[in-house]
This record gives sequence, C-alpha cells and structure tokens, in this order.
Amino acid sequence: MKVVSKVFIVIVCIAGLRNAASAQPIDEIAALQNSRSLADGTLYQFLHSPVASERARAAIALGNLQDTTSLPSLLPLLNDSSFSVRRDVAFAIGQIAHAAGAAPLVSRLHHEVIPVCVKEIIDAIGKCGSKEDERSLTWIARDLPAEYHSAVALTIARFAYRRVRDSLSSEYVAGLLRESLSTEMATYAVMRIGDSSLVKRHISSILQNLHHRSPEVRMWAATIVGTVNDSVGLEALVKCAAHDKDWRVRVNAVRAMRTFSGETARPVLFSLIADSNEHVSLAAFSALNASGEKYLTDDRYRSLINFLFDSLHYSWRQRGEASNLMAKVSKERSIPQLVRFLDGAPLFRSKIISALGETQSASAIPYLQKELLQKNSGPVSAAIEAYGKVIADKDEALQSEFCRHILPLLDRRDVTISNSVAVALEDTSIRKSVRMECVPQLVEAFKNLKSPDELEVKVEFTNLFGELKSADAVSILQSALHGDNRIAAQAAAKALLKITGKNYDGEISVAGRSTSFYTPGDFQLVTRYRAAKVTTTKGDITIEFRADAAPFTVLNFILLAQKHFYDGLTFHRVVPNFVIQGGDPLATGFGGPGYTICTEVHPEALFSAGAVGLASAGKDTEGSQFFVTHCPTPHLDGRYTVFGYTRDLDIVDRIQIGDTILRVNLIE
Repeated sequence: MKVVSKVFIVIVCIAGLRNAASAQPIDEIAALQNSRSLADGTLYQFLHSPVASERARAAIALGNLQDTTSLPSLLPLLNDSSFSVRRDVAFAIGQIAHAAGAAPLVSRLHHEVIPVCVKEIIDAIGKCGSKEDERSLTWIARDLPAEYHSAVALTIARFAYRRVRDSLSSEYVAGLLRESLSTEMATYAVMRIGDSSLVKRHISSILQNLHHRSPEVRMWAATIVGTVNDSVGLEALVKCAAHDKDWRVRVNAVRAMRTFSGETARPVLFSLIADSNEHVSLAAFSALNASGEKYLTDDRYRSLINFLFDSLHYSWRQRGEASNLMAKVSKERSIPQLVRFLDGAPLFRSKIISALGETQSASAIPYLQKELLQKNSGPVSAAIEAYGKVIADKDEALQSEFCRHILPLLDRRDVTISNSVAVALEDTSIRKSVRMECVPQLVEAFKNLKSPDELEVKVEFTNLFGELKSADAVSILQSALHGDNRIAAQAAAKALLKITGKNYDGEISVAGRSTSFYTPGDFQLVTRYRAAKVTTTKGDITIEFRADAAPFTVLNFILLAQKHFYDGLTFHRVVPNFVIQGGDPLATGFGGPGYTICTEVHPEALFSAGAVGLASAGKDTEGSQFFVTHCPTPHLDGRYTVFGYTRDLDIVDRIQIGDTILRVNLIE
C-alpha cells in the first residue's frame, strides 16, 4: 500500500480553483481533473512545468477529461526526458482514444527503451488504433523481447474488445499460447477474439492450457473451447466442470457447455445444479436455460419440482432458477406449481414471477396483474417484465390491456418501476400503434425524472421516444439538450435525430457538475484512513484504499461510511466469476447517494482479482455502488474507477444476491 502524499490533505479546495495562486500545483491539477475543466488552458500550462511530477499528473488529468483537443499538447511529451511523464502521456493518449493518437504511439515504440513506458505505449495503441495499427504493432512485436509479448497480447485483446480484428495479429497471439511469459494474456486475447476457425487451428495448445497451473489460464481456455462444437472439446469441458479445484474454472466450463447440442452435456449439467458451490449450480441452471430445446423428460421435470420445494438444502436463488427452467421448457404445465410460491419473500417472489413470464401463457396473466399491486418494487418490476413476455406477439387487445395496467404505475414515481415500464414498451413485439398511445403518459413521467440517480431511466425513456419517432416528445428532448448531464443530453440528441432527421449534437450545452459531496477540510480523512472493513453476513472484506490513484472516490466512500450509509444494504448483483456489487439503497441497481462523482482512472490501478471499483451508468456518473472482481477483468481497465483492493477473496467468493452489509468500519 502506497503512502498517500500530504498534498491530498488540501486537495481540491473550491476556493483554490478560483485562485490558482493559493493552491499547490498538484492540488490544482487534481482539482481541475475533478471539476472536468481545462480552466482556459491552465492544464496545458502544467504540461510545460519544469517539475516532472506536475507534467505527469497533468497528463493523467487530461486522460481523465478525454478531450480530443488535448492531443496536440500531449503528443510532443511522448519524447519527454522523464520516463514517468512519457508513461502517463501514453496512458492519457490511450484514454482519449482518438485515431490521431495511434501513429505517434507506434512511432515512439520504435525508440522507447524503458519497460513501463513500452508497455503503456503498447496498451494505448490498443485503445485508439485501427486495424492497420494493430498489424503494425504485430510486426514490431516480432522484434521485441519476450517480456513484452504479454503486453502485446493484451493489446490485441483490447483491439478485439473494440471489434477491431486482424488475421495476422490473431495468428501471432495464438502462437504465444505456449510461451511461458505470455500464456495467460495470450489465452485471454484468443478468448476475446472469439474466432472459431483460429481456435480450431490451435486447439491442441488450448486443450493443454486446460491443465495449466494458473486458474486464470484454465478458465479462459475453458471459454475458448466452448466456441468449437466437437466431442473432444466437450469431453475436456465435462472434466473441468466436474473436477477442477477452482470454482471459477468450473463456472466457465459449465458456461461453455451451453454451446454443445445433443444429450451428451445435459446429464452433467443436471448433476451440477445440485453442486455444493452455489456459483457452479447457478451457472449450470443458466446453461440449461440457454439451450432453449425441449429436453426436459418427466423424470427431470419431477426432479426440478422436488428441487423447487426443497428449501432445506437449496437456496432461494437455486430454487428460483429451477422454477425458471421448469417454466421455460414446460410452459403452461408449470403454472400450478409456480403460483404456490407467490407468497414468498420479495427476492424469491420476483424469481417466481419471472418464471411465470417464461411460460408465455395467457393463463399467467391474472396472477401477474395481481402482482402489479405489490408495494415492493422488485416483484412489481418482475411482473411488468413477465407480463410483457406473455403478451409479446399476441393480439392487439391483450397488448392494449397490458399498457392500461402498467402505465398507472408511473404515478408511483419509483425509479425501478418506471425503468421497467420503459424497457417493456421498447419491445418491438408490441405493436407500434399500441405503444404510441402511451407516449403522452410517458412524456409526463419523463418530466418527473431527475439526475443523477434516475439517469439510466431518463436514457431508457429517451431511447424509447427515439425508437417510436414520437413528435410529442420533441419539445422535452430539446430541453434535455441543456440539462445537467452530458450522457442524457447525448441520448436526447440521438433520439431527436431519429425523430426529426436533424443533427442536434451542436446544440448540446450541459451545466457544470457539482462536487458538493465534500468540503476542503474533509480531505484530512484521505490520509487518516488507509482501509475499510466491510462486515457482511458471510464475513469481513477488508478494502485497502488506493487514494494515490482515486483520492476523490476514496473520500466519497469514507464519508458515506461515516454516515453509516452502507449499513444494512445488500449485494443486489452477483455475476459468478465476474463481480459482486452492493451499495444501492434501492437494492435494484438504480439507487445512489443523491449526487455523482467523477470517474478516476490511473495507469497503475488495474482490475486484477479483488479489485474494488465504483459502478456507473457511464463516465462521471459514479455514486455509492461498488463492486469487487472475482477474477482479472482487463476489459474494465480505464473505464471504471479502481479505488481499492481486497485479499479476502474467500469471503468475496461466498457472497450471493441478498447478502447484507452489516456495517463498514474505517481503519487508520
């Protein structure tokens, strides 16, 4: 854990922003980054400071702002005398992600000799380069020492994540699968590329990597094998799913098995739904649900009924997935069994309601209409979604009845329910004429939505207006162009283009953001507290702060913890072998503290296993929701804030949806 510099005690005083003379340079740079301001060129001036640390910090700030006009000022510093400046400038160019930055990066790569700089340049090329730049990098990589091959592999994965793929580069990275220094990232890259023909040509190396000492290599290799539908691959996955010592590998093997047709995989998947590791069990249910085939024999159907009723041995999550599988395959046949559980706790009740939707049977409608009257937003939202599935592609009368039942729910002004209404009406299987009749009520509901906590819902409504090409929404969308959030304004401009045919991008004018969640005196807390102990119903998770990389985010977490904001909140989202997520007072993914803070990315803060990041609905929309990674997730690097790390992965692995944060204690 790095010691936080004393400058962060006084960092970002509002008065200091207005009076630069009174602020320390590093403080002022951090303040400008946090306010998302170029301050009439002040940040550019710091790029010419005689102090290397100030030049480097200014580069990181510009990378966080992601203003393309910064490129001409940054590019000359790729040749700076300080290697730390060169590294951070390369990082900034990658974050700006403009194509004009790629060629200078490739050019600098021919001359750079400092390893950290070489790796950052390679990484940045993957964030902004074209297919031609990817090929150029591949040719250069052939002459680079082996220590850089892993970085090149990761960069080719970054290209693939941006849907930029070059066959020469793909073959190059596949050739690294058996190279000891680069096996891990090469495997990750091949997984990201997702080319089945490439996999077939290198299947021998990939199958060998299923036995690699690194669980990360094994889990990514398992995912790759799932792209090739053959008996050898299936046999290998079955062994991984049943016997690998790391649950993350088993989860990926189970997921990969969903691509295999026929009855070979299903007995294994059915056996794994009762696995002692709940993540594996849920993954098996998901794989069975994904097949979409009529494979459920009478014996298997009875076993699922027994599963659903066995609350002693199986969690509500497992039983909920059993109900979903029953409904998806057996349709109306499952309804009598499902409705017996509609008096359960909200989370389990929501799963049963969702299963009723999977029946796609009109016989479920009376039960779903009744669930719309519930007070808890979770079951109501589930009922809206389920009801929408039932009436999809059915006659106009049933669809109109659906709208008459869900539109009054907008009057509740519940962000979760409002979002569910908008999502349901985006379904194109509902006739456009039916949906157009809903627009006046939707417009009125849109007027009541406020940033920041309801940003995602505003965007959902905006997208719906655009899809329907509703002239009734033009006026309110034009107003959104001048609101308080750029993401909402950009969505409005996109919708207006669909409705009117006119480009409104030039009319976007967004007010400056507020940083009122703290006072200047609060920053002493950043140096006072080095960590936080999050006590959950499954055990303690200690988060070691990275205040050097994300001081404002750390401060935000500390202030919320001091207010006991997190006490009693649940983990509302768990994606096996990806993340656990909590900190939402609504427990739905839409809640927050009532304000937003800025994204803080840093070249040294990466998403390894146990990274603690802040969830967002887009750049600079973070609030209180945080997540912890189960495994390395490089595709999140540079997109989400990392503000800490935990070593308590055994506890993280045990967390499931509904588990509670009992309290958060700060550690000096």
